Amino acid sequence: MEFIELADYPLPSGRVIEWLPTATSHWADWPRDTRAVSYNHEHHLRDAVEHSRIRDHRHYWLGHVFHIDEPLDPQAWRTALDTWIDRHEGLRTHVTIEGGRPARYTLPPGEIRVQPSDAGAPTSTMATYRLVQGLLDDGTSPLRWPSYVCVTIANRDGFTVVFGADHSIMDGYSTVSTGGELHALYIAARTGETARLLETGSYVDFSQDERTRAISTTAADPAVDTWRMFFPEHTENTLPCGTLSKVAAAPIETTDPAEAAPRRVSQRNLSVEVLDADAADAAAAVAREQGQGLFAALLAAFAVTTTELGAGRDFRTVIPLHTRTDPQWAETLGWFVGLAPFQLDCGVARNLSELITPAGQELRRTRSAATVPFARVCELLGTWPRISFMVSYMDIRSAPSASTWLDTDTRWLRSRNVSPTEFFFWFVRTPMGVTLNMRYPGTTKATRDIHRHVLRMRDLLAEFTRYGDARIRPIEGAPLSW
Repeated sequence: MEFIELADYPLPSGRVIEWLPTATSHWADWPRDTRAVSYNHEHHLRDAVEHSRIRDHRHYWLGHVFHIDEPLDPQAWRTALDTWIDRHEGLRTHVTIEGGRPARYTLPPGEIRVQPSDAGAPTSTMATYRLVQGLLDDGTSPLRWPSYVCVTIANRDGFTVVFGADHSIMDGYSTVSTGGELHALYIAARTGETARLLETGSYVDFSQDERTRAISTTAADPAVDTWRMFFPEHTENTLPCGTLSKVAAAPIETTDPAEAAPRRVSQRNLSVEVLDADAADAAAAVAREQGQGLFAALLAAFAVTTTELGAGRDFRTVIPLHTRTDPQWAETLGWFVGLAPFQLDCGVARNLSELITPAGQELRRTRSAATVPFARVCELLGTWPRISFMVSYMDIRSAPSASTWLDTDTRWLRSRNVSPTEFFFWFVRTPMGVTLNMRYPGTTKATRDIHRHVLRMRDLLAEFTRYGDARIRPIEGAPLSW
């Protein structure tokens, strides 16, 4: 399944309705909530405030789109959304910066109800896309409440649901679960039955607990030390952005706030199936023979491909890891993500299988670094680097709604981005196989190099799954431009 921009989804034409969360009380009467804000949320909010001051309105929303092959029942859909908002406290809370500090306000269940707003019936699919894209971009700022948007597009063939929320509300796993929850609640509202959903905790409670633990962390903590050893020479914010050889050696780009803003470059995105279901099973079986998981094999293939294409033998990147360590967080809407460094020496290997065990060992060695919020690590180390190269993995085959994804044309969405330096990659394993989803600077050179990389990696994985191993090529002379 694909993690894409809205422009890459075949939206239908039809009647567009925006379902607006509306509080029963005026904003000034919302009760103050003393629970702390997560480090991710606070850093994200402060960044949004700074960009708003220079009128640089960037979008960092995630979303979900799916289709239902039956006429829209407006009252049932409204009930489903009301129930969903009651279920997730993160949809009923808002954080502002007051006196230089985060201030949270939260409403209890039942105090927010959805109101439909008819946005019209655009005359073309392009007009529909522009309308919905505008609603998502305008309605998902972390500086306002609500910072999430739900839209339906209804016609004679059924209706399509598009949901988007600022990153402070949801992460990748939240994006995956959203459609299934809404669909189940809609069916329950139509039939009068109870939706069979897991009990969820409160992301606001999690944020409070995470902040308490993080504050008690010191610079001597092993997690912090793991990061210190990863970028010891980059703590003075002097590292420039450069070719992939530089990015591979230091995937964390640091910038001096006094310098001019970097050139605005719109990012492109690409989603490619790198393993079908059978090939994914075969690759996972080979990895298990070495006591490793599929991600170790995928990372090894990714790393060795960069080495083959001239990036140097020392592959380095950043790995996002979920922090949903308690069952109550499994289906909770929120930003449960930590970061861990990853390093792999590809120079000693002649075959892909030789790198799987080292990759798995490195994942286990550094995963504890994700238990301390990255912003807290930066506080303790006295540096504020910016991530420009990241490789992620999600195995979502067991998601409750996985069996419906093909029939409902489900996709996961991300906002349009502007960056001349960011190269982000997401491996996603579903019952259909493994896709590699990418966003990268939309330059001719970067686009060419991304395609070179993914085509070689697909060939490498195809050989690996067919024969149980794959030969590594000699290093090329001209490095990638990342």
